[in-house]
Amino acid sequence: MVKSKRNSSFEILRILSMFAIVIHHFAVHGTLNPNFYNKNFTNAYVIYDYLLFLGRLGVVLFVMIGAYFLCDKEFNFKRPINLILTTFFYSYLIYFVLRHVIHFKALNVLFNNEGLKAFWSPFPLPSGYWFVGGYVVLLFLMPMLNSTIRTLNKQQLQFLIFILNFFWVLIPTLMQMLPGKPDMAIDDFGYSHGIIFILFYFMAAYLKKYSGSFLNNAKKMGILSLLCLVVSLTICLFALQGSNASIMLANINLLYNPLTILTAFYIFAFFKNLVFYNGFVNYIAGSMFGVYLISDNTFVRTLIWQVFISSKDIATFWVNYLVEAIGYSLLVFLVSLLLDIVLRRIFFEKSINKATSFLNGKISKIIKY
Repeated sequence: MVKSKRNSSFEILRILSMFAIVIHHFAVHGTLNPNFYNKNFTNAYVIYDYLLFLGRLGVVLFVMIGAYFLCDKEFNFKRPINLILTTFFYSYLIYFVLRHVIHFKALNVLFNNEGLKAFWSPFPLPSGYWFVGGYVVLLFLMPMLNSTIRTLNKQQLQFLIFILNFFWVLIPTLMQMLPGKPDMAIDDFGYSHGIIFILFYFMAAYLKKYSGSFLNNAKKMGILSLLCLVVSLTICLFALQGSNASIMLANINLLYNPLTILTAFYIFAFFKNLVFYNGFVNYIAGSMFGVYLISDNTFVRTLIWQVFISSKDIATFWVNYLVEAIGYSLLVFLVSLLLDIVLRRIFFEKSINKATSFLNGKISKIIKY
């Protein structure tokens, strides 16, 4: 049986999504803190807010790409096991290098006390990855999610997506805009940064099963995508009217707000309608998860965005802030990409795959699904 070639447009979207996540990290983990509003940084806050928006957009798209290919597949333990082993590999490798290669005295300067406490207590993992936790849960829920998708008709799936958007997207956004409600929190309605992946899973499944003529029109999807991106930028510009508006917008953009979800939906539909194959693009896209594990490691990101790069130092001029956001993020992206290709894909991928197959065989004998 000949293995079909994966559409490279999805792989381009995967690459763009991960870069959006990395450039988001420049903002959210950097030294420019919007909670301490400074009028000297006013124009930089526009860029900051927009980078937060792009980062959340990147997460939605990244999850939707995986969901699109999983929503009609049979479950096996290989996927979550491989994900967990790869995460362990990078987390402990980085821990070993920082603890045994870099001199300990240097670490006292690089990390605060809490960071050092975590550093010296590496179990179960030296570095936490919230995205991995959410995605692992999603993979284990895959059989139930796929069964639900097969059972529901178009209208029922639409209703399910609407309900999840109402409770996990609209209500949390409104609560950020109207804070101070007594005895109410956004997680009262089931929202969390990981569980919301279920919504993205159903969105991708809907686009795969029920696109229709409108969603299959690449031109219309492209126009709507650009319109949403422009609207989001315009909102960031209007937030300049006051520090409270900028802080509120930053908090909203750290959630999955309605505009983020709508933009992701249209962008995904646009790329879905572009069909071509490029082996180089597909190969590079295969390292995107490695880019995340390296660049967003708890200690690595502290070194990058807090120690080596100070975004606050260049925030008085928004052009400098934007140029350095793009430049440094691209550098981090490319270095992480090369490290993943060399470390994991060239030297350790076979070992990780062998361990995955071994554990999959053992677990499959014990647990029947």
